[in-house]
Amino acid sequence: MEARRYPSDLTDAQWALVEPLLPVYPGGRPRTTSLREVLNAIFYIVRTGCQWRFLPKDFPPKSTVWGYFDQWRHNGTLEAIHDALRAQVRRHEERRSTPSAAAIDSQSVAATEGGEQLGYDAAKKVKGRKRHIVVDTMGLLLAVTVTAASADDARAAPQALAQVSERDFPRLRLLWADQKYHNHALYAWVAEHGHYDLQVVRGPKKPGRFVLLPRRWVAERTIAWLKRCRRLTADREKTVCSALAMIRLAMIHVMLNRLHPAGDIPEFHYRLAG
Repeated sequence: MEARRYPSDLTDAQWALVEPLLPVYPGGRPRTTSLREVLNAIFYIVRTGCQWRFLPKDFPPKSTVWGYFDQWRHNGTLEAIHDALRAQVRRHEERRSTPSAAAIDSQSVAATEGGEQLGYDAAKKVKGRKRHIVVDTMGLLLAVTVTAASADDARAAPQALAQVSERDFPRLRLLWADQKYHNHALYAWVAEHGHYDLQVVRGPKKPGRFVLLPRRWVAERTIAWLKRCRRLTADREKTVCSALAMIRLAMIHVMLNRLHPAGDIPEFHYRLAG
């Protein structure tokens, strides 16, 4: 049993879930770097928000950690781990592995200067990027895309919804959205490409009054989960590819702590009800 130095480190039980999902390449020199330590370093960055070059010295070198992160964000490893854990969490909660209903929402966040896909969201008064997420009724991530903050929600929605295919989610029949997605072009796209019905959940008639919208609150809760990772309080990535990878890593950490609670990260011990 390896001692945990930081709250973000994987426990033995969590590592046992992830290890079989990491790619193994035959041939070459024997690996001398611990992949568990690489993942611990990446989760440390996601949770604390530190820069790569400020990784503590008891982790593998920054160049090594970055090299694995760069490889995994491009070759589909992070998506594969994320999707496998999502199915496990659903079965753990006595649900079927794929959902029958989902919700879509977006979040505008400030971004650092430079990089891809930057814009200004006049409604939220935010200069940066916008995260578009599709979640199941437990709040688990089904699809995600990142655009400039200036992107209209309804126009950007197909980029996320295209990831929710009938092949991967054959049971999906209903998708909830708020009034931002009341758009005839989006309705036409869903009618042509979707295998589910898009239902817009109306907000309160009196403006300025906060009301917890039925069904759609699960997407807002997922956004709150993401913001508990300091790396995601703003978009600090230069590329959209890295931004997407950080979102999936945050959800991987949430799901690992759901399946095997670490005991010292109470803010991730959510009841995935709904």
